[in-house]
Amino acid sequence: MMQFGKKVNFRPLLISLFVGFIPGNVAYVFFQNGWVGLFVGLCFFSIIFFAHYYPELPELFSYWQFDGETLKYNNMASPKKRLVMMFFPSFAKMDTVKKSQIKLVKLMGDVKNQTELPSMVPFSNAYSIFYSRLSMMKNPVGIEITTTDDKKIYLNAARDYAYDKEKIVKEINSFMGDFSSLKSV
Repeated sequence: MMQFGKKVNFRPLLISLFVGFIPGNVAYVFFQNGWVGLFVGLCFFSIIFFAHYYPELPELFSYWQFDGETLKYNNMASPKKRLVMMFFPSFAKMDTVKKSQIKLVKLMGDVKNQTELPSMVPFSNAYSIFYSRLSMMKNPVGIEITTTDDKKIYLNAARDYAYDKEKIVKEINSFMGDFSSLKSV
């Protein structure tokens, strides 16, 4: 079984709560008013949870797997499904596509000529924290699948490519080989 990406977990919720808790407590101590602290905490929580994690969820947590006959993936196209994944990640169900339902497989991105990022040594720690995310943005790698009912599904593999290029290229080649009888681009 081939697995790509990272499953959605409680990280977006926990980090948002933590980031909201700290300024909320500071506002409570400074103003001696619980409502002000709650308001400030909710504002910071909302900024991190809804303005950062909500739009970035498909890039950060794009998990999919293929066992030779069935493709399972996290479909984050629907806003409702995305919110359920963020609040209750263990209850989120993966969508399934059988191999017989796939009409076209297309590799998106260039796995041979990827942009190399500069070394992290002369930069700050903030840059090194976002190094893998920057690599994902500069080197988008994924697979676009068209089903027999003309539904397009984009499966992101940039995260895995940022961490282990040789392994992911082999796995993508193996995945594409499973669909060699189809029209591949």
